[in-house]
Amino acid sequence: MQQDLLNISPIFKALARPSMIMGVDYDYFYIATLVVMLVFIYTDNFLAFALFLPLYLIGWVLCQIDPHIFKLISARASIGVIKNKKIWQCQSYEAF
Repeated sequence: MQQDLLNISPIFKALARPSMIMGVDYDYFYIATLVVMLVFIYTDNFLAFALFLPLYLIGWVLCQIDPHIFKLISARASIGVIKNKKIWQCQSYEAF
């Protein structure tokens, strides 16, 4: 029966991805740029700009694994450790 087939629409992946610049998340890009500028100001050496490449590559690799990795890390850092983790063996918000 051809009429019983389910109509499937694939999700357009670009709509689910975060805003990125040069393959990394905007927030990470700005933080890496800020770190490089602060190192440059502190050391007064133009070689500090070479620090951007390894920072960028780390962010790029992490964004290739999961585009939302930095949002997940910031959410995890804001939640902290749940006190009943020993009971449930996971991050649970149950009252016990």
